Order: sequence, then C-alpha cells, then structure tokens
Amino acid sequence: MTPDSFYWYASILIFVPWLLLVAAPNWKFTEPIAFGSAIILLLAAAVFTFQFLTSPEEGGSLLSLEGVKNLFRSKEMLLTGWLNYLSFCLLVGAWQSHDARQLKIGHIFVVPGLLLTMITGPAGLLLYLLVRFFKTRKWDLR
Repeated sequence: MTPDSFYWYASILIFVPWLLLVAAPNWKFTEPIAFGSAIILLLAAAVFTFQFLTSPEEGGSLLSLEGVKNLFRSKEMLLTGWLNYLSFCLLVGAWQSHDARQLKIGHIFVVPGLLLTMITGPAGLLLYLLVRFFKTRKWDLR
C-alpha cells in the first residue's frame, strides 16, 4: 500500500474509535477498539519508517531542525509522523475515558477534552487534567 492511500484510510478510520470514545464510552469494546487501532497505527508507522530507512534517500537527521525538515520531505516519514500523532492522541483519549470512568467523572465533562485531544493533542489533555483536578481536587495520577 502506498503512503498516500494509507494516509487516506488512516485519516478516515481513526474517527471510528474516537466516535466510540465520545458516544459509547461504557461499551465493553470501546477501549479495546481504541487501543487496537492505536497499535495498528504504530505498527504501520514502523513499517513506513523501515521503508524509508531502507531506501536510498538521504539528508534527514534528528540532530537539527533542518535535518528533521529534510526527513519529512519523504512521504514515508511524513506519514510516520502523522500516524504517530494519530495513535498517541488516541491513546491519550482512551486513557482519559478510562480514567474518568474510574474516578466517576461525568462523561459530559470529559467530552470537550476528548474532542480537543483529537484535534490538538496536548491542549485536550491539559483540559482533561484541569477537569480532573476540579472534580477530584488531586493532581496525582493514581
């Protein structure tokens, strides 16, 4: 599968686990589907990274911003970055949903953080942590 086609499929299919986290957080298959989807995305990222590393393209490096820019000129590495973003945000969203259920935080208070996590990642996690603090009066993650 080409990076272009995988990008399209991943970008569309990622909404299934997010929809479940928002609309069906207590369904017994929501967390396994979200976690499994994130793992599939991470595995795909590893495959595309391997494809890049075994191709003759060069010029990328993690030691400078210019080198990172050069890495992302490759479709495989650009897709790898996108898949990492999608998977980590999904894992954070699954954790938020699970954590809120454990702490008995009403789902209505969790949804804004989930939506923001899906769109911006860290800002959504920060919002959830603030909601969590105001509901539990604790900063610890135990």
